[in-house]
Amino acid sequence: MTFKPASLFILFFWLMTFSAYASARLDFQTVDMLTYRCYTEQKWDSVILVGKKALKQDIDYYYLRVRMGISYYQIKEYFPASTHLKKAREFNSGDSYVTDYLYWSYIYTNRIDEALLLKAYLAPKDRDTADSRTGFLQQIHFESGYTLSSDRAPKNLGTLMGSNSIYGEQDLYDNYFYGNFGLNIRASNRLSFSLAYNYLNFAKTKYVQYGRSEARLDSISYQEFSNDYFYSFPWKVHDTAIKYNVKQNEAYLGATLTLPWGIKIMPAVHWINVKYNITNTSFRTDSISDTAFYSKLDSTYHMFTYPLLVYRFTQKDTTFNNFVAALRISKDIGRFVIGLAGSWSNLNGKTQYQAGASLTYFPLGNLNFYGTTEVTGFFQSKNKRLLFSQVLGAKLTPWLWGEANFYYGDYTNANIFNGAIVYNNSDKIDYRAGASLVFVLSKHIQLSLIYQYFRKESQQTYIKIGGTGIKQQIQNNPYNTNSIIGGITWKF
Repeated sequence: MTFKPASLFILFFWLMTFSAYASARLDFQTVDMLTYRCYTEQKWDSVILVGKKALKQDIDYYYLRVRMGISYYQIKEYFPASTHLKKAREFNSGDSYVTDYLYWSYIYTNRIDEALLLKAYLAPKDRDTADSRTGFLQQIHFESGYTLSSDRAPKNLGTLMGSNSIYGEQDLYDNYFYGNFGLNIRASNRLSFSLAYNYLNFAKTKYVQYGRSEARLDSISYQEFSNDYFYSFPWKVHDTAIKYNVKQNEAYLGATLTLPWGIKIMPAVHWINVKYNITNTSFRTDSISDTAFYSKLDSTYHMFTYPLLVYRFTQKDTTFNNFVAALRISKDIGRFVIGLAGSWSNLNGKTQYQAGASLTYFPLGNLNFYGTTEVTGFFQSKNKRLLFSQVLGAKLTPWLWGEANFYYGDYTNANIFNGAIVYNNSDKIDYRAGASLVFVLSKHIQLSLIYQYFRKESQQTYIKIGGTGIKQQIQNNPYNTNSIIGGITWKF
């Protein structure tokens, strides 16, 4: 469509006047004329500018939402585009032209569930070019990695016993292997499931030091009628290292139910089976006999007794099951997604509860840059913690995506990602940081490379002899782990 110079002058005059008097009241006729002319001339920013002002003044109608939605779509801000196009369909749901734009706005923001709900309303000619992810099996994912631990570094293997102690131990994590296999399946347009199996194999070593006074024969005095034995009782320290493996099998099932109004309900359950040989240490005081002297008169040995601490180490096969039940509810609001999450778990013989809130935001109106900020309260008996996480991601090139994350707080016995990842090892977690790259090779294949860094603390236990008897003392020793994980995803 072409315009006469006079028409262009009028349009320019109206826009200048509108900008100069942004606080002035608008009327329906002015809004409709300006947005129509800017829309037909593909002045998308001007349509959005006038439209925002009109909505603030309670001027709202079908064609205004259509023009604003398509304008946002044309500048690739698909989140606000979907907001206005969805509102337009509330005015008139029979327009397949608007439905087509809304459908692709959902596709380009990875809201596949919402898009599939619209596919039946597309014009017949548009259904052939629509996204094909409507089958039962949506995607298959496999990833595996290896973690290097500094827990066995020399600084963590110093003297295990403190002063005045009789026993010390430290259970240290060595390197470990991780593998994951997952499926995404669709039961209906509103219901999909995520299934995953995880396997972890932790190499561990239990280091033990124990001390005791032991009799040492220093000399023998040969007399006329006897041989006399002389002893001292020095303090001796013994070291023991017991290697073993912790094998962990996990199964995860999560569901996503897509409701109207941009609401999703996501229940999940996570089963964890842990198996390893537990080493128990026990000690007791025995009376030990040794030679005091030898009588030459009657050719007999005369004995004396002294107390000796005797330590015993026993191993026992240990297998137990833990569970996590989680629920997340999210709501799309324009460029934002608000989430509420909670979970219950019974990890390592204790009961845990979590409750948190998250905010995901897309400042550019699309997936080219995004972030998620989450705060979670963790409760385990009298242990209460506040956990914080921050994720930032961006599209680096048309075929490469990058993401960085930081998790602050002690996540021991906590879970993230709606119960999909569980931190059930025994060591304290100070913080976690990581980065990932996703390489888009084709419409169906993606490769991922993930790096994770953990700052942790392992516990060193002493048994001390004090004025009030035997008591236990615990000291934490910091260490770090570095993980590299590679993965492949096939989307159907």
